[in-house]
Amino acid sequence: MVNDVSIDVRYLTAFGSTRSEIIIPVLPSQDGRVIGTIDVESEHANAFSQRDQDLLTECAQAALPLWVTD
Repeated sequence: MVNDVSIDVRYLTAFGSTRSEIIIPVLPSQDGRVIGTIDVESEHANAFSQRDQDLLTECAQAALPLWVTD
């Protein structure tokens, strides 16, 4: 979660209007390999909170059965 991308040197610009971004990895519990991400961007600084991160993490976990098969 980066609430001001203009001060984070790791940020890779996708849209010039993005001020905040949060990326949540989709991780199967068995091996920890990233199989996808949920990426949300905002034109507003400080757009995301811990609550947003928690909710998106739940969404990533809920999406696992769609991608992971036995």
